[in-house]
Amino acid sequence: NTSEIKSIIKSGIYSKLRHPIYFSLIVLNIGTALAFNSWIALLLAIIVSLTWIFTALKEEEHLINIFGDEYREYMRQVRWRILPGIF
Repeated sequence: NTSEIKSIIKSGIYSKLRHPIYFSLIVLNIGTALAFNSWIALLLAIIVSLTWIFTALKEEEHLINIFGDEYREYMRQVRWRILPGIF
């Protein structure tokens, strides 16, 4: 429930990535597909990963609406959304 959001967490992993949960889910799903050598699972993992990326973008729009300049500053301080060095 987004009405319960009171502050922006900026410590720990959130000081490196803005969406670390999506990062872990992407790594988990792609890693599982590779471990089982399943091209179908890999394709599905990539498709699902794209939905998480779009979800993160929508979440950031919502967080800007809630926190305004404070979230924009956090975005400037923490460069990477999900994939360090990439996105």
